[in-house]
Amino acid sequence: MSTSPILEPRTISNSEGLAEFNGIFNNQQAADDAALKLKVYWSKWAVAFDAQWFVPTETNAKILTGNKLAEEVEKAKFKVADAIALALDGKQVIAPVSPAVNPVNNDEAVAAFYSIFKSPQVADKELEKLITNWDKWANAFGGQWYAPEPYNAKVVAGRLIAKAMADAKSKVTKAIMQAIDGKQITPFSDPTNNNNNQPIFTVGNKLEQAKDRVQVFKDLMKIEINMNANADKLAFLYRGVQNSPYKQDIKDYPERLKAKPDRDNVVSYGETVVLKGSDKTVTFTPYPEVGKMPQIDQQGLDFLHGDIQEACVCVGSFVENKIKAHWLGRNALTKGQFWSATKIIPILNVVCRVNANSPDTDIDNCVIRDRDRRKRDLPFYELVWDVVSYGDRIASSNSLAAMFKRFETRPGLENWVKKITVNPNLDFRGSYGEPAFIYSPEVYDLKKRKVLLTPASEGSTGENLLTTYDLTRFISMLGWHHHITQAARFPNAQWISLESIVRAMGTDACRYTDVAIKTLGLEGFISSPVIISKLGNGYSSSRNRYEFVYVALVQFVDELAKGEGNPAKLRTLSMALRGASRDAVQLDARMAAEVTEILRRVVTEELA
Repeated sequence: MSTSPILEPRTISNSEGLAEFNGIFNNQQAADDAALKLKVYWSKWAVAFDAQWFVPTETNAKILTGNKLAEEVEKAKFKVADAIALALDGKQVIAPVSPAVNPVNNDEAVAAFYSIFKSPQVADKELEKLITNWDKWANAFGGQWYAPEPYNAKVVAGRLIAKAMADAKSKVTKAIMQAIDGKQITPFSDPTNNNNNQPIFTVGNKLEQAKDRVQVFKDLMKIEINMNANADKLAFLYRGVQNSPYKQDIKDYPERLKAKPDRDNVVSYGETVVLKGSDKTVTFTPYPEVGKMPQIDQQGLDFLHGDIQEACVCVGSFVENKIKAHWLGRNALTKGQFWSATKIIPILNVVCRVNANSPDTDIDNCVIRDRDRRKRDLPFYELVWDVVSYGDRIASSNSLAAMFKRFETRPGLENWVKKITVNPNLDFRGSYGEPAFIYSPEVYDLKKRKVLLTPASEGSTGENLLTTYDLTRFISMLGWHHHITQAARFPNAQWISLESIVRAMGTDACRYTDVAIKTLGLEGFISSPVIISKLGNGYSSSRNRYEFVYVALVQFVDELAKGEGNPAKLRTLSMALRGASRDAVQLDARMAAEVTEILRRVVTEELA
């Protein structure tokens, strides 16, 4: 497969965002006055502009609104570019926007056309394909009166690019001006492209293209290169939830995780499934009770790239309203350092112990107090959010994670993990490189007005060495709480408290699954998505390599089969991967590529 001649959307820098904002106004004083108003009305517009995680300041107001303006224009530009790419391949195209009534002049149109290609020379070479496939796209782009020749192709395509960009700029600028006036701004959404509200582009093409795993990796590396990525600034690992298209879905994750296939409109695999391509029959088995270990197919992930040192994937299927599972692994029981991905474990332990002491307590009603009264009381959810999102609103993720380990002795916490996963080959007595934010914390229920959990002595310390199986087990128990037996659930934990952890884990800074969904072209073909995850990363001087970890539970309703008159299918899976390489940028692209391949195989039912 040849490399695409069309560029990827670029990342907008803060300086560009600032310039975009200032460019709206006649002078600097007007821009400063507007920014002050945006600071005052922050709550009215922040969510729509992905600013809800940032401190309300005038500088942030300028940068974030300006970034959104530039990003929406860039997105509109490449929506047309996607249609042109289809036309280059000879596909029938429907334009994503209507042609302009008063279009830009020819020179501006040609410049817009060239802007989506890697160079004018590359663009000129591609023109022959547009001429050959003229009847597939030109009418949709408003070129029905033009003769099929190279210059006309550039003008017709370029005018639509310019129109899409102008529409986007007008839309966002209007929203900024309304926000300055203190009006409530709703989140931006892409306009529908036809009367049936159906996506224009078919997913099959991207799913088929994604089989070329070398090209997927190259395309992801291109994104890294375009943003000048390095070990401290990677494209995907710390992309942040504020840039995720699923950030507005997070509040709905707890309810979505309760849902079951209704067997009419939405189905599951059932007890068995025959995999596409290999004709192998997979039989799903009951989710193991606490204290029992599942059988893991240790050759089931042989397709993963060699940089993925250890991995575990657990695919779920509903059978008689309970989830049964199929476990696959690569060195899934090999213990190692999984860095910050393990931080969720002491948090879940705290939830279990709080509900053991008070079953009807909702952890959202709890704060963590400093027994020594050196720190103010802090909401439990906000602390977990800071651990997972790396928002640093309260303290560093490492110091907060160390604090959550203060409620149990190190040996006690390690034994608790072993009892749940039945994996004796693990150590969990380490810290996270920083002192605990609060050394003597206690969990206090504001409604009951009582302390529910107090700090413990540390006991003997050691290392944090777990396995991908352990991490997959923990996140699947969290996400599938409603669909596994009582004996398989976290001991004593109640959903009223666990759902808070689900929402917090939706804010993970790592967005590998977002990248996978986009790469596969699935955005318009899934509904009710849930993505909860936890990243981990570090540089091991003893092993002389970077190590990245991704632990996730992904669930969505796959609507693809509805196009053939079949019910939609619920897809739900948990995974943990640890990759290693001496090149951090390549490893970031590799992790995203391998998560993409896992998701692709699940959707095509080559993997279950």
